[in-house]
Amino acid sequence: MKKLLPIIIVVIAGVLGSGGGFFLKQTTSAGASEETAGEALDEDHGKKDKKKKKKKKDKNNDHGAPAAADAAYLKFGRQFVVPVVKSGAPQVMMILEISIEVDPSTAGDVYTFEPKLRDAFLAELMRLGSADILTNIIEKPEAMTNTKSSLLNTARTILGDGAKDVLILGIGIQEY
Repeated sequence: MKKLLPIIIVVIAGVLGSGGGFFLKQTTSAGASEETAGEALDEDHGKKDKKKKKKKKDKNNDHGAPAAADAAYLKFGRQFVVPVVKSGAPQVMMILEISIEVDPSTAGDVYTFEPKLRDAFLAELMRLGSADILTNIIEKPEAMTNTKSSLLNTARTILGDGAKDVLILGIGIQEY
């Protein structure tokens, strides 16, 4: 009996886990959007028409015109950590989350340049930190504009005109 007890417990736990997962799946699919619920009720009356309209709507923007992908975004896998050094001593540690807006035609190739872009961005951020521009990025809007334009110029040296904009999505500052 002692040898059967662990097997029974595993079987019971498996059955309860499977039942719970099945129940949870049924619950979440029952709470679907009103449009889906409306389609389920309207099976006999024009279900095909609604699907056609929905597909057309998905291909168009809000104004009925075809939606065009104006830009793609390169999000770096890791944040940029930049020490700001003055007079040979670190003063502040900046943490920046950066993305690049690129032309959609070059979006597939951009990820191959990520290591080169990270290297160039880090060098530029270190230069901006030593010039005391980076530490003022939160307090002065012109410092943010200067940082973004400097990083955009750096991106354009590597990507060419495919780089449209640099987005600074997050900033963290830690003082020493």
